[in-house]
Amino acid sequence: MDARTAALDDSAPRPLQPAPIKVAVLVDLTWGPRAGGHVKCWERLAMAAARFAGELDLTVYFSGATREIHPLGESVRYVIEPPVFSTRRLGFLSRVPDHTDLAPWHPRLARALRHYDVIHTTDAFFAYTRTACRVARRHGIPLVNSIHTNTPEYARLFTTELIERAFGSGRAARFLNDRLGIASRVEQHMLRRLARHQRDCAFALFSRPERLETEMARLGGRAGILRRGIDRAFFDPQKRDRAWLAAAHGVPPERLVVFSAGRLHHGKNVLFLVEAMAALIARGIDAHLLWAGDGDLRETVQQRLGPRVTCPGVVDPAHLARLYACADIFALSSRVEEWANVTLEALASGLPLLVAAESGMGRIVFDGETGYVLPTTAIDVWVETLAALAAEPERRAGMGQAARRYAERSLPSWSDVLAEDLLPRWRQAAMQRRPAAR
Repeated sequence: MDARTAALDDSAPRPLQPAPIKVAVLVDLTWGPRAGGHVKCWERLAMAAARFAGELDLTVYFSGATREIHPLGESVRYVIEPPVFSTRRLGFLSRVPDHTDLAPWHPRLARALRHYDVIHTTDAFFAYTRTACRVARRHGIPLVNSIHTNTPEYARLFTTELIERAFGSGRAARFLNDRLGIASRVEQHMLRRLARHQRDCAFALFSRPERLETEMARLGGRAGILRRGIDRAFFDPQKRDRAWLAAAHGVPPERLVVFSAGRLHHGKNVLFLVEAMAALIARGIDAHLLWAGDGDLRETVQQRLGPRVTCPGVVDPAHLARLYACADIFALSSRVEEWANVTLEALASGLPLLVAAESGMGRIVFDGETGYVLPTTAIDVWVETLAALAAEPERRAGMGQAARRYAERSLPSWSDVLAEDLLPRWRQAAMQRRPAAR
């Protein structure tokens, strides 16, 4: 029987189609509209995964007040699990931007994880990952890791803040921070834990391409890059409508709008940009800061800039896309970004970018063409750059057009990221599954 005849014969044996690999992604952060970029990244990847039903069965675990299951399709879902011991219980951690679970073991999650082919962790420190490591060892399930938040550096910043809140900024605080280096020791301890966890993984995925060669050597080739995607149709400069911005938020149409988005807290270096804007306005430049997001510094920002700032809080995605398109410049002074989704959204929206050199986000900025990479050690540099762009609208518009062209030419979609960065690693990891320990 030839192949053509076999294709018409229902009794002929058919090649078995490989079953989709079952992957659990663990995001030990609260799911909801106020969530940060880490949660939003996995929301978008999960939506993209619905197109890969024959290849992938994906469950993304988030944290939340009650257990919930949210199907996104036949083979993709979110599962929300209540924390065992949330950081919300600890008063001295009340100001952290994202609450997580500090328990060493999550029983219900553990029961679920043993049925997966691959477990993907997104930190190395908290309850979901600690539980996953024990389950993986017991059942021979390979681990993959990716880092979305620079948790060790955040830990150093918040340890410094806690010491200063407890002891002020005097001699005792300087002794603990400078002489004993308590905050730096916390950071180094977490870095060592992260390195140990990544060594135990089948693959570790990193955000910064400049580190890949070093990480490949450290992990024996078991390293790769995890990019971030963008929806170029959703974030589009054609949505610009300054009359809408004036009606919705009271920003005069003729005013230069500097836009930023993200958490309004100390870890994001918010007040640096606020002071740069204050200095710009003091020069007589008709400028306005527009900041989408919420946090404990929101009131401080509003008091400092008064009628020259608008902080609408957390807005829905469609509203956010319109805010981007209505702005003239996007500025991100945060120094601790692994990969800021907002920078890709700004590029796609046709905005020139100003980013902190210390963050590493300069890798997606062509200095002088699509924006500027500026040190946050000198506020005058930011003020001068903003003033120059304010004075040259044609140059500013040209940089925005170059940013949009770059987004169209070079930035991947979320489906690209899933298909090219994640699925190949998950497939390779799944092949390494071992028999369960007895």
